[in-house]
Amino acid sequence: MIALYIFEGLCIQRLFQTFAQPQWCKRKWSAYAVGVIWVIYHTICLTMNVHFYASSVWNLLFYIYILFVFTAFWYQGSMVLKLFLVMQFTAIHELSIWASNSVIYFNSKIIQLLSVLAGKEILSFEMLLRLISISPLLLSIAVGIVRESMTFFSIRRIMKTYRHRQPFEKNVIPYLLPAAASVMTAMLIRLLILTVENGNVVVLYERYPELYLIVPFLAVLLLFSNLFSFEMFQKMIGLQQEQAEKLVLENQVTSLQNSIAQMEMIYDGVRAVKHDMKNHMLILQTLLHEQNPAHDISSEIERYFQNMYTSVEQLDNRVHTGNPVSDAVINSKFQYAKKIIHGIRLDADKFIVPDTISVEAYDIGIILSNGLDNAIEACQKLRQAEPEENTYGNTAQRKNMI
Repeated sequence: MIALYIFEGLCIQRLFQTFAQPQWCKRKWSAYAVGVIWVIYHTICLTMNVHFYASSVWNLLFYIYILFVFTAFWYQGSMVLKLFLVMQFTAIHELSIWASNSVIYFNSKIIQLLSVLAGKEILSFEMLLRLISISPLLLSIAVGIVRESMTFFSIRRIMKTYRHRQPFEKNVIPYLLPAAASVMTAMLIRLLILTVENGNVVVLYERYPELYLIVPFLAVLLLFSNLFSFEMFQKMIGLQQEQAEKLVLENQVTSLQNSIAQMEMIYDGVRAVKHDMKNHMLILQTLLHEQNPAHDISSEIERYFQNMYTSVEQLDNRVHTGNPVSDAVINSKFQYAKKIIHGIRLDADKFIVPDTISVEAYDIGIILSNGLDNAIEACQKLRQAEPEENTYGNTAQRKNMI
């Protein structure tokens, strides 16, 4: 039994270390403290009262209390997380104990079969006595193997499926409930498995032998349900993160498409100006060579240059923030806003994005795109509610600004 407790101490140490770090994590031995506490406590209980220890509800409650107090003091994290660790290990440990009881049923059936074989003189009586004498040892080994195998593989499964640390720590309660329900069921089994009638202790296994199959089946079912619920919650978190990432990618694609459309518009304008440049030069040459004294050539040329300047200015970006991504996003959104909101204005002179900023380019694009979309929507609502109102202002004026 002490060897089993040492193995369980290693299992609880691995489980706790996966979810939480000790307060003094720089010390190598600090991670093994919970395993040492587990081994010491159960060894003392085993030495003091073997028969009472096996089915005591108070013993179960007491070691849960000791584990929680130690975990609350020793590990970092919230109290709910620490309660989850205690309940999760207790549930796995208790359900593994009751699931291994099916081995006792099969052992009794094997002994009955050996007795039948000895009665038919297929097996000698001496061999039967020898097998019966070593059956308690073999039974203890078999029960221990089943019990600790279930404990080990259950903890390993939880550790394998635990991938999303930060969302888990923010919402531990859904993970805590199945473990708590399993512990309560194990406690109920402890209460019912032994009864006292007329001063005599009655084991329900002896009165109802089918419990040798029902109780282990129930324990295995609860154990798998506990593991499945943990894995299901982890997959749900993964799906939520994938949906969030998909939304970010969709916003990135939309922002990129808008930027491309803006660049195409600028390129089309440049190409149109280049196409018409020869005509502009011919007209200027004609104006310069006119010899009509009654006609004011200089004013005509000045007006023509002013029109050319206005056309070229429209090709330039309105916003220069120091970052090409923010320039493209803001100019693209402003061009879109001008099409749907008449007379809208843009004030981005004080908006500067330095080169040393640590924010990723796509994050800048998403933040600006969402913020400007909200601003455009607010301006649309304001224009619909108050058509004569200027779609510009500040928060003090209780108006909307882009």
